[in-house]
Amino acid sequence: MSHELDFTKGSAAIAYRGETPWHGYGQQILPQDSIDDIRIKAGLDYDVIKTPVLFGYQETRHPNSFSQDAGSEEAAVIDRTGQFDQNQVLYRNDTHTPLAVVGKHYRVVQPKEVVEFYRDLSSDFGFEVEVVGALQGGRKVWALANTRNAFNLRGEDQVKGYLLLATSYDGTMATQARFTSVRVVCNNTLSLARMEKAQVSVPHSQTFNADAVKRQLQVGPAWEQFNERAAKMSERVVSRDEVVELFMASYFNLAGVEAIREFNDKEGNADRAEKLMGRLTHALFQSPGANLASARGTLWGALQAVTFDVDHSLPSRDTGSRLSKAWFGDGETIKNRAFDFASNLLEA
Repeated sequence: MSHELDFTKGSAAIAYRGETPWHGYGQQILPQDSIDDIRIKAGLDYDVIKTPVLFGYQETRHPNSFSQDAGSEEAAVIDRTGQFDQNQVLYRNDTHTPLAVVGKHYRVVQPKEVVEFYRDLSSDFGFEVEVVGALQGGRKVWALANTRNAFNLRGEDQVKGYLLLATSYDGTMATQARFTSVRVVCNNTLSLARMEKAQVSVPHSQTFNADAVKRQLQVGPAWEQFNERAAKMSERVVSRDEVVELFMASYFNLAGVEAIREFNDKEGNADRAEKLMGRLTHALFQSPGANLASARGTLWGALQAVTFDVDHSLPSRDTGSRLSKAWFGDGETIKNRAFDFASNLLEA
């Protein structure tokens, strides 16, 4: 099986607290483990080094035509090395595995910095690091911590708040700090990126300043705003047509019944839509928590059908690939569209 989880050192670069994730991969975080212990257990005890791009070429040296022996000499082929300073190679200093070629102004956020970000948040504010790991051979590194914020929707549906910090070493993603919700009954994740001051993104052209990022993030107001909106969604009854529109808007970025009709009229699209609807209908009625009062027939339930599908059912090569999509790729985009559509329905 192909994995996006990092197995560079022979075992998965994952450390976790509580129940074992990802089919048993990783090292368990113990109550007494320090931030440094967690980083080592996650396999992130290395630095990413930036060095100029080198390239090889061959130089042909012909014999000196003025030499008496020139006619008997053969041309010599000599291997040479050149250097291109405009681009840099990123590589791991533990395995010397190359990660990417980036511009010379690319600023690296070290794996240690990602985990270190939570040291004072843990000691001063009670945050608890729950998962730390790497994907794609170490090209993406992340850490997720429980913020100790939580609320219940209509009594039984608990939602917890987390803070995710992630960076990349392949130029595909800026360093991101964002609050994320986790619906406990099904472990669905949903970014709070749409909430004010719930996300900070630092491009690799800038220096990552952990203290400045923490000052910009405000978990209290963002969490309260999300709580209020989720509560309204759990009370808002939806029609079948609204559910279909939410699903189509999320996955195909379609707005309105007419756009959906035009999409389905194109060859092959009707089959794609039918497969999607089958999968999402199953999630809507059969996924964990689907029968809770907060979800049954409500806007919150339709939104959670999308998040469940992205996090647990969306076709992927493996679990690591699904996680990468759900947090950093197409899956994250789908979930954000779903949340935006649901929020607009509340205001309609």
